[in-house]
Formats: sequence, C-alpha cells, structure tokens
Amino acid sequence: MIRQPIAFPDNKPLTRALAAAFVQVANCYEARVMISRHQKIVNAKSTLGLLSLNADDQNDLVLIAEGPDERAAVDAIMELLE
Repeated sequence: MIRQPIAFPDNKPLTRALAAAFVQVANCYEARVMISRHQKIVNAKSTLGLLSLNADDQNDLVLIAEGPDERAAVDAIMELLE
C-alpha cells in the first residue's frame, strides 16, 4: 500500500474537469485508488466520490493506492497533478 500526500495544481479547489481527468487516469490501473481527507475515504475512480470531498482547502489530502500496479497508478496521478 502506498500513501502519498497530494495537492491539486496551484493549490486551487478541485474542479469537475480535474476530477474527471483524475478519474480517467485512476481507471487505467487495476490498483484500488482512494483519497483520504479528514478521516473520510473516497474512491478516486468515482467523479462523484472526489467531488464529495469538498476539497476547497487542501489540508490533509492523501492519495492511497493498493494493488499490483499501485506504484504506476500513483506516479501517473502525481504527474497529472504537477
């Protein structure tokens, strides 16, 4: 299991467009991909799940990946967020 703190580009709030791109990348991998924020964990392969985080401030955002290609999934998502 990989746990990686994350922030959205330019520390801006999560938009629908970024959530859709995030989900598209996450769905390319077999690994279970989630985001944790303030003890809430959502499926990062779900646009609705991501938007439910209400991540206007980006404190305590953690990307969690677990599975056979977890490292590749985390690397691809981190690249998206740069």
